[in-house]
Amino acid sequence: MISRSLKLYKFSTKIPTGVFDFANVQQGLTAPSSIMVEDLITRFSAYTPTNMYNSLDEYSRELLLYLANDLSWGMGWGILAISMGIKIAFTPLMFSAQLNACRMKLIEPESKNFQNMIQRAMRAQDFKASRAAQKQFKLFKRKHNINMLIPGLSILQMPFLFTWFLSLRYVCSLPDKYEGLKSQGFLWFQDLSEYDPYGILPIMSSFFTFWNISLNPNMQSQSTVPFAKYYRYVRFLPFFSIPVVIFFPAGVNLYWCSSALCHLIITALARQEKIRKIFGIPKYLPGTILERQNNMNIQTIVKAVVQDRVDLNNDVATTTTTAPPQKQVQTDAQHIMHEAKSGEQKVKIFASKPKKQK
Repeated sequence: MISRSLKLYKFSTKIPTGVFDFANVQQGLTAPSSIMVEDLITRFSAYTPTNMYNSLDEYSRELLLYLANDLSWGMGWGILAISMGIKIAFTPLMFSAQLNACRMKLIEPESKNFQNMIQRAMRAQDFKASRAAQKQFKLFKRKHNINMLIPGLSILQMPFLFTWFLSLRYVCSLPDKYEGLKSQGFLWFQDLSEYDPYGILPIMSSFFTFWNISLNPNMQSQSTVPFAKYYRYVRFLPFFSIPVVIFFPAGVNLYWCSSALCHLIITALARQEKIRKIFGIPKYLPGTILERQNNMNIQTIVKAVVQDRVDLNNDVATTTTTAPPQKQVQTDAQHIMHEAKSGEQKVKIFASKPKKQK
């Protein structure tokens, strides 16, 4: 017992003094102000929706005044530049959403089949089969590079557009404070603080929005989603807003018209076959129902052209022995044969390369 206490005493003498001085340790611990609750709240308060809106609102107005006054662009060109700049900044997201919608349009028959399978399984309360069908549909979309999160990313532009709309409406309501609004417009709407005297801007904006909705591939699909049959009427909604927006200031309508025009250009480009090929979207996705139907149609056309050629040969052989003069019959027959051969060659080209059929 004495030997053990001696060993403990020797070990304690080797420990530096002050290690077990709990009073010194407690005095050295102070509450760091950087992690206080109040400091955290004040630090992250700048990222609240209200403060972010105020920051964007102030920045957009300062940018408009900089373009209008410092660069001498005028209020009209400043509104156009900011409105189109926001659209151009989010063009990659919008273009990706349009291409994703084009891919979804090409697998529309498979989508209907999978949806019917899932609905039948749910009605039969076969949840295992329903989950299996959903998994297969997910793998099928992944195979053709279809991501359902891409359309949601294009919504990121909405806070910027909404803030710019409210800021512009505030600026247009104070023509005495922002003097350039009275005389820095265009053509027939020189005063940007007053409404368009002829209502041309609201009507143009409604037409551009109407074409944007009409060119959307999702609006042209015969989907099995509830209320899908009412989609065709959604494109007419912009025209119902004309009686309201016609009394908005011309600066606000100029923003709406320019934004709708930029969106229309992006949508029209995404529908071009050459642009889609650049981004790897063929006319028909390989292995889909639409591709097989296209190949069957081409084979039917080839058979019809071959049969027409046989019938033409028989008709020429019979007409050479009867009424019309020989030279006229030969010229007519040669003309018909030439058209049949040219049509057959075109069909053969399409049959060898079905993806390039127009």
